[in-house]
Amino acid sequence: MDRELLMKAQYEMPVTETPFHDLAEKLGRSPEYVVGELKEYMKRGVVKKVGPQLNYRAFRAISHAALVGAEVDDVERAVNIINRDTGVKHNFLREHSVYNIWFTIKASDRSELVERVRSLMAECGIENYLILPSVRVYKMDVKYDLIRGVSYSPRIEAEKDVPKVDDLGLDGKMLRDMERNFSVEERPFRVFAEKYGYSECELADLISELIEKRIVRDFYAVLNGHNAGFRENGMNLIRTEEPERVADLLLKKIPEITHLVQRDVPENWKYPIYFMVHATNRDAIEKIAERARKVNGVEELKILYSLKSFKD
Repeated sequence: MDRELLMKAQYEMPVTETPFHDLAEKLGRSPEYVVGELKEYMKRGVVKKVGPQLNYRAFRAISHAALVGAEVDDVERAVNIINRDTGVKHNFLREHSVYNIWFTIKASDRSELVERVRSLMAECGIENYLILPSVRVYKMDVKYDLIRGVSYSPRIEAEKDVPKVDDLGLDGKMLRDMERNFSVEERPFRVFAEKYGYSECELADLISELIEKRIVRDFYAVLNGHNAGFRENGMNLIRTEEPERVADLLLKKIPEITHLVQRDVPENWKYPIYFMVHATNRDAIEKIAERARKVNGVEELKILYSLKSFKD
């Protein structure tokens, strides 16, 4: 892989009318080379997509999320049922003595979340499960340091709340279209400008503005970590009586974290803080976990490693 190209495409993608031409200038390469290589990486599954990545919390229909852990016997059947729900984004088989299936689900509010999970679990015949709604998202930025072999991003979400697209009079359909269908070509904004009645310059400027408002998380190349060599990911569970304070400290001390979320937890499950780390090997994840265990307020940390991804 051209690691320099993929690093720049993750961390320094220009938000301009001609982002790939301007990325080529940063690299000292030709635009044809950059476009051709990125297209090839997408064909090979190394790059999942390029362009604006939206913040789900800005869209009312999916503004609430939960992590669900379930004790599953018939994994194949349960996964097929769970993955049919359009609100399910990630679904993993993880190492845990009881709860082996972990998935995320989104809905318009907490009551809908709970009802949908209960319905899915009943259909699967699963009786033992946890519903862990998100209280606050402190970080959600999956980028991979291809030099060090571990995830890395300094970006955080400083504010608890995110503006809703409809409150700002924005076209949510257009934004979702751009996220899903942004092409690697000389003028990628052109098709959306023609379709929705904007100029290409206006759309590029809009994306920059929405990054500032946190409605768009970032504008970059999203890698498939596994296909890029990051074969291990660990979900770190933290027991603490001070979740907000611990989360703030983790953000400052461990930029290798990709996701950091505070969750509402039941009495029998004492882990309100969750963070993810991706790496080429488990040793790197274990070393980061040791750093996290030294953070003041962390009482216990468990790592649940992924064994298989069923939806990514």
